[in-house]
Amino acid sequence: ARQRLNYAELDLIVGRIAGFLRELGVGEGDLVGLRLRDTPDHVAAFFAVMRVGAIILPLDWRTPQADFDRVTRQFQPKIILDDETPPPAWSPEAVSMASALQSTPVIAASAQLTNAAMGFSLTSGTTGMPKAFVVTHEQLDARCAARADTGVFNVSDRFLVTLPLAYAAGREHAICVLLAGATLTLISSLFSPAELVEFVKSHGVTAMSLSPNTSRALVSMAREGSMLFPDLRALVSTTGKLQPEDRTAICNRVAPRLIDYYGSTGTGPIAAITRPEEGVKNTAVGRPMHGMAVEIVGSSGDQLPVGEIGRIRVAGDAISIRSVGAAAAADEGYHDGWYYPGDLGSLDPDGLLHLHGRTNELIKRGGLSIYAQEVEQALRRHESVLDAAVVGVPSETLGEEVVAFVVAGRPVEAKEIIRHCRNELASYKVPTRLVFLPELPRGTGGKVIKSMLPTG
Repeated sequence: ARQRLNYAELDLIVGRIAGFLRELGVGEGDLVGLRLRDTPDHVAAFFAVMRVGAIILPLDWRTPQADFDRVTRQFQPKIILDDETPPPAWSPEAVSMASALQSTPVIAASAQLTNAAMGFSLTSGTTGMPKAFVVTHEQLDARCAARADTGVFNVSDRFLVTLPLAYAAGREHAICVLLAGATLTLISSLFSPAELVEFVKSHGVTAMSLSPNTSRALVSMAREGSMLFPDLRALVSTTGKLQPEDRTAICNRVAPRLIDYYGSTGTGPIAAITRPEEGVKNTAVGRPMHGMAVEIVGSSGDQLPVGEIGRIRVAGDAISIRSVGAAAAADEGYHDGWYYPGDLGSLDPDGLLHLHGRTNELIKRGGLSIYAQEVEQALRRHESVLDAAVVGVPSETLGEEVVAFVVAGRPVEAKEIIRHCRNELASYKVPTRLVFLPELPRGTGGKVIKSMLPTG
């Protein structure tokens, strides 16, 4: 059933949940798990946790029990708000959201909080162990300002968030839209492309955020010569990288105004492509966003000339400066006033940032550097390849060899794909071994987990 709430009605629900949390003894600095579906009550819970000065711990309701237990053991929330009535027996900290909605509202917020944690943004990083970046209220505000300045949303929007609210991008988009005074629209999880098209048209959506996979699915269903959403003010792509051909197809067949932005869990949005001419190269990720300083540095921290590839480092008010849980990888984290997201990049003479892959995915073959992302992009340009992942494996003679894992859309021989790569890449970058898989291993956020690829 369709549910409509004005800001006053939303505030009443926020107050009831806040009152329930207070009754349970939740206060400033306590961790509150939210194992909730993508509903208005979930959004209200964000603001209720903030109202009592507590900290949001997002928990994806679709997560298997083993992963759920791993996260709760790591972070030990005081309570968990759960949609189920009664909550599952295997979650002893869980309490029913239905009970919270019957509580006496609390209207007044906690005392003024300065540089206090608003929430945890979870990531499994490269180890698979739970890690979270601590995001303060001030950092969230800076991330909202960056998105607003880039045109992600404005006060007159009816903005649709399709990304799960348990994920950083979905949660921050939902909160920022409401802080801007716009209209937030939510769609039930696990929608089909056809259901999304009908929803956008029937609900008067003016802007929305999508994952690259959903955008590509919309392109596939659009009829040649027609556009699905010609009047959409903005289609915002996040949580993954689009290729130039993807951006062209989206602008021609889905929506004419595309914002494609690059960021990380620890930083929020870093750079954005807002005009077609900014995204013609497959490495481009756009211009640095409002309030974000970006530099490219060598291994010793020295700033590199324009055009040279090195480690990306960023600084700004939006960046988390603290993480909890599993240790960060050696090549990422906060050092000397800069945050290193663990990516390799370059800046061109026009000020555009280019992404060349992860620092831990740099393959050294016979003393030559190979960027896994470049090889993956070449593989995907073959008409039979749906998806690809590239890793370096130890070699006694060359240090590392290039191994490619490919998901094919139709029967194709490995030698045909290797021949294609020879036409696309320098000879030392061509994969020496190619493995076909039915699908690539991915985490709940959709990113490929390369440590789970069968390299042996």
